[in-house]
Amino acid sequence: MRPMPQRLPSTNSSRTRVFTWLRLAATGLLAATLLGGCVVRVVYNQLDWLALWYVEDYFDLDDAQETQAKALIARTIAWHRSTQLPQYSTLSRKLIGVVGAPTDPQFLADCYAEVVALWDALLQRASPEFAALLRTLSDEQVEELFANLAEENDELAEDYSGGTAEERREKQDKAISRAFRRFTGRLNDTQEALVHRSGAGLHDLSADWLGRRAAWQQQLRILLVGRKSDPRFAERLTSLVMNPNQFDTPGYRQLVIENQKRSFALVAEVLGSLSEGQSEHLRKNLSTYARDFDVLAQSED
Repeated sequence: MRPMPQRLPSTNSSRTRVFTWLRLAATGLLAATLLGGCVVRVVYNQLDWLALWYVEDYFDLDDAQETQAKALIARTIAWHRSTQLPQYSTLSRKLIGVVGAPTDPQFLADCYAEVVALWDALLQRASPEFAALLRTLSDEQVEELFANLAEENDELAEDYSGGTAEERREKQDKAISRAFRRFTGRLNDTQEALVHRSGAGLHDLSADWLGRRAAWQQQLRILLVGRKSDPRFAERLTSLVMNPNQFDTPGYRQLVIENQKRSFALVAEVLGSLSEGQSEHLRKNLSTYARDFDVLAQSED
């Protein structure tokens, strides 16, 4: 899932899609959001081949690398299933408890921080093993990786920075409303107006986000040059993955924090305005997610 720099907070958008397969494993919750609770278990149980498919979207693997990648993915998913899915279940039930009552933006910020912590724990766990896979890349595979990233960067620039400011704002509003609808059902006119009014106060950070992404990728390229000879390659890669804020431009982090605060306030206000039907829709979705996470955490496949 591609992160969105102007929109509602998502788990650390600066982490490049080189690690998208990790994101897939980390976010059964995200799969639920996109596809509906009834298929969460199906999607999660297919993460092994989905993750491999995402890796090979950036560079083709030879037979030995494919075997290594499959083993790495299997270990990561098994760890995530047993250690992190129960925490997603607990978080879903925590959110159920505030549906239909006034919601404190700080409560939402705390829930978001829990998700970020889970995501960071996954990256910390998987990055050293992923480094072992990257060590085996040929120079041709490295060039293939960065050619694909360059193409993706062009697409992201068009998606997030293309058009006028008004067009980008309209796209942002539609994305926010769509995210709410997946959980609560259709918003009423008053709620849609609230989304539009609150969205207008968000800083447009698209250009900055794309710039820091490019800086991150440039550092990754430098690191990969020494992948076979650097004895600290895994350590350096993990540090790069875990510390993307080093590429912030001056003032960027403060604007991100302001956007997050405004987004949490928006979500709290919309939740406080839900009708009984919308509240029931949200409770049902969250309950389904929690049950699915419980079942997945207890199963082996």
